[in-house]
Amino acid sequence: MGYALRMIALSILCFSGMALAEDVPPSQPDPARVAAARDLLQVTGVTKQMEGMVQAMTRGFAQGANANSSEAGKKLSEQFDQTMKKLLGYQDQMIADFANLYAETFTAEEMKAVADFYRSGPGAKFVSKTPELMKKGAEIGMKYSSKIADEMKAQETSPGQK
Repeated sequence: MGYALRMIALSILCFSGMALAEDVPPSQPDPARVAAARDLLQVTGVTKQMEGMVQAMTRGFAQGANANSSEAGKKLSEQFDQTMKKLLGYQDQMIADFANLYAETFTAEEMKAVADFYRSGPGAKFVSKTPELMKKGAEIGMKYSSKIADEMKAQETSPGQK
C-alpha cells in the first residue's frame, strides 16, 4: 500500500508542476490583472489541458499498475482514479489560484500581449497542438515512471538490498 501512495503523490506532484513548502496567505491582486490572467488561461486552454493530463495520468497509472491483469493493480488504479477525480473537483479553485499567480507575476499588458500571440496563427497552432504534445509527453513520462516503479518493486522484493 505504501507503494501506491508514493505513486499517487508522485503523480500529483508531476501534475501540479511544483510542491509548496508552506502555505502562502492569498493576496488580493489587481482585478484588471486577474481578468487578463483568466483570459490568458482561457485562450491557452488550461482547463482542457488539466483534464487531458488527468486522463493520460489515469491511463498510464492503470497500465503501470497492471490493472487489467491484477486484482491488486485494479484496486490501486481505482484509488488513483478517485484521487484524480477529487483533484479535478478543485479545478475552478486551481484556475483562480493560477490566475492570481499570473496576476502577481505579470502586468495586465504583458498578459494581453501573450494572449494576443496565442490568438495569432503560430500561437493558435501551438495551443491546438498542445494536447497532442501533452499526451505524447505523458507517454514519455510514464515510460520512465514505469522504469522507476519496476526498480522500486525490485528493491521491495529483494531482501538485503537497499
